[in-house]
Formats: sequence, C-alpha cells, structure tokens
Amino acid sequence: MKLITYEIKTVFGITQRVGVLRDTEVIDLIHAYSLYLSKIKSSSRAYETAKQIIGKDMLSFIQGGSFSLEAAKTALDFIYSTPAEEVRKNDIGEIFFSLNDVTVKVPLQPVSIRDTLNSEVHFKNSLEVVGISELPALFYERPYYYRTSHTSIAGHEDVIPWPSFGERLDFELEFAAIVGKKGINISAETAHEYIMGYTIFNDISIRDYQRKDMSTSMGPSKCKNFSHGNILGPCIVTSDELDPSNIRLQARINGEVWSDSRSSDMHYSFAQLIEFISKEETLYPGEIICSGTMAFGCGLEINRYLKSNDIIELEVDGIGILRNQIIKF
Repeated sequence: MKLITYEIKTVFGITQRVGVLRDTEVIDLIHAYSLYLSKIKSSSRAYETAKQIIGKDMLSFIQGGSFSLEAAKTALDFIYSTPAEEVRKNDIGEIFFSLNDVTVKVPLQPVSIRDTLNSEVHFKNSLEVVGISELPALFYERPYYYRTSHTSIAGHEDVIPWPSFGERLDFELEFAAIVGKKGINISAETAHEYIMGYTIFNDISIRDYQRKDMSTSMGPSKCKNFSHGNILGPCIVTSDELDPSNIRLQARINGEVWSDSRSSDMHYSFAQLIEFISKEETLYPGEIICSGTMAFGCGLEINRYLKSNDIIELEVDGIGILRNQIIKF
C-alpha cells in the first residue's frame, strides 16, 4: 500500500485524513472500513469503530500495528470486490477522491528522526572538500547517526523558505524506514518485523554553517535544524511492497539530474542500523531511521548549491517523487 495523509475541504471545514493512493485515486481508509463493517459485519457503530481502528492520523495508524494494517487491507479488498455503484452510493461518506482534488500533506509527524552517515563514497567526497583523504576507521566498525529535529517537518510540494542565516543551501538524497513496532535489543535477523514502511527523506543542509557546527565536535546543530529543513513524503510504502536493498534514487534540480544512485550504496543495511540503534534503547512506532545520503547525493560533492526558486525532485523507485521549491523571501 501507498499510504498518504491528505487534506480536503468538507462542510465542516478543512480536515486531514489517512488514505491509500492508487494511481491518481485516493481511497479514504476510515470511510472504506466503515462501509465494510456496516455491510459485512452489520455494525451499528461502523464509523466510530473504523475511526478507532484506523486512527485519527498516520501516527495513530502506525501505532495500531498489524491490527490497523489488516483493517486497511480488508477495506481495500472489500471496496474493489463490491460493485462500484454500491460503494459510491452509501451513507458513510465519500470513499474515492481524485488526487487533483486533495492536498497531499507530510505523511507522518514522526516521533523522532535519526539520520545516519552510511555511504562510503559520500563520506569520502565530503571529507575531501575539507582536505581529508582517508575515512576514519570507526566508520567500518559501527554505524554512526545523529538525532535531528522532528517538529518542523515539511511534505510534498511544500515551499521551503530559505533560512535567515547561511548562504550555501544543499539537498540530500535519502530515504527512510518507519518503525512500526516497539522493541529493544532487536537483532538484524528480526529487524524486518519492526519496519512498517518506507518514505523519501530530504535533509536540507546549510553547508557554510555546517563547517562551523562540526568544528565544535558536537555534531550538526543549526545547519540542519530550522523550519521545513527536514522533508518527508510523498507517501509511505508498506514494507511488504518494497525491497530496499537495491533500488534507484535520483535527484533533479529544475529538471536536471544532479545525482543518480542505488540503495546498495548503503554500507549498513536498515536491519544493521536497527540492531545497533536499538541496543539498550527502545524504539517506538512512528520513529524514522534514515538511509544516509547516497553517493554523490548532494551538491557538496559536486560543488553545486541551491538557488532561490530552485525546484528539487527526489525520486525513489517504488515510492515516488518528493518535490519542493526553495524560496528566498
């Protein structure tokens, strides 16, 4: 399934809902499952039950675990095996929407974001910019990551305002795994059980500020923490529909290809990342773990930086295109 958070105008105002994207059609999950409960289970409280199981937002849906996912699959199976006229004419509410009639929002307000340093090529290229030719031996001994802001998230087609500080703005081509189940000391062999799905991640970075941040040995600070600096979307693809081991990722700026990579560039797999991160630390549903920037996956590596009005498109096979425009007000 391709899960989205979408916004639509109703008689009660603007509301956000969880839906499934199929081509150019959006299926409202609460309404679809409500119809299933009312028709098949003869439930007198179908809508209230569906809202409780599906959840009021994407985080609630993820926290519902396999119960919510199975309900969503049941709802989809039902509406696609029921005559279209019967589905469209119901007392529950609209189930199908054209993608053109809704606004796709950031799919998830995550519980946390951990971003990793995971590509040997990217790391080497980045160090060469500051005159270092060899990677530290620790890179090969264990994964490295940092926590970044999860409270100023942007989504597909959101405008990204140029921050008031810094001159060299950069994109970073990544994708991310969404944790779907609580766990601690998770083995790499069982880590797949804890991944609910995947989405695209763009880690906007202020490169001239980053050099100052890193000189303190404290890691990234304001260079990666500002409004709309972390971008997710456009959807979450459930883990049963995507093998993340060798998919293509591409970055385009104003239609020009700046980066073309494969996820096999990751030195540590998501399973290995989860094993390390969960060591004596509990992971919770709704946390996301990012792949790290792909080889040649940012402007720093090719000495090209973003300008005001640039349109960034990150495309990941099996997920879609995450598109945003940078605007200097």
